[in-house]
Amino acid sequence: MVDPGEVGSGSASGTGSGSGSGSSAPLDVIPDIRCTGTPDAGPAGSFDHWSSHLIALGSPVHRGFDLVAPASAATQTIEGWISYTIADKALEDERVELFACRQDQWQPIGAARTDGEGHFALALTDVARLPIGMRDLYVSVVGDRTGARFLGYVAPDNSSLVISDVDGTLTSSENAFLYSIATGATVTVQPDAATELGALAVHHAQIVYLTARGSQYSEVTRSWAETNGLPRGPMRLSPSFITLPGGDTVAFKTSALASLAGFGLIAGVGNRATDVAAYAAAGIPANQIFMKLPEYSSELSADLAASHAIGFQTFPDLRTMFIDMLP
Repeated sequence: MVDPGEVGSGSASGTGSGSGSGSSAPLDVIPDIRCTGTPDAGPAGSFDHWSSHLIALGSPVHRGFDLVAPASAATQTIEGWISYTIADKALEDERVELFACRQDQWQPIGAARTDGEGHFALALTDVARLPIGMRDLYVSVVGDRTGARFLGYVAPDNSSLVISDVDGTLTSSENAFLYSIATGATVTVQPDAATELGALAVHHAQIVYLTARGSQYSEVTRSWAETNGLPRGPMRLSPSFITLPGGDTVAFKTSALASLAGFGLIAGVGNRATDVAAYAAAGIPANQIFMKLPEYSSELSADLAASHAIGFQTFPDLRTMFIDMLP
């Protein structure tokens, strides 16, 4: 299920331009289809409820839930949440329109209505399903035409995924993002992370970012990853505003990984004992669970001593011990 007009666009890690040139490409290369700007959705319509006008006076905090689906999936659900203000106030019972990037152009794929939590969902079946590829998606609120970009990733069954935590694993420290919210400080990326993780493309492995940050931070998380040159890939953020460390984090990450059925989870990269527990629960072998040191060396000492995971100091080390060993 590959669109012939998208063959040759990009690579397994999403590093291509989305040219849609139609040139030949290996079957194991996943097209990466990108669209600039936002869809031409037309002028703003009207809200169906008077209260929605008041809610929409606040700044939008909309986000999509990145689609990750094997090609055999009979249904692809395009979903997300529409809300406003720092309090994440849901826009209830209002219309949204969905768009997908197809052959470098935004194309409408359907409409949906938000529920009491601001959640929207559009089920694509049969010929309406998106073809194999990683592509930009967009949701537009009919009432005011605010919207949000997100991603869709459809790949052959059992395609390889590498899961990576974000905070402390890719950021300079575990709490760098929280400090940035309070102080406005820049969140720096771990040295060489972008270059070394980018090498996954050579081995046709796709990265998926998994973080216990609340999903209201979807846009800022995606923007940070792009700004720092990390490989393009779907993200999974917690649906809860706050996910407490420990058991709650393990439960969220375990559930998120379970939703990736149909793919091969070939490695998990993290920095805390909760990452080890979640990756192990998802069936990732211990010798394919990698923990970034040294920030939580003490916390991880028991897992590392018991060979539940493998520690690494730098991302060049991770490439040497794992990425370069992939077929």
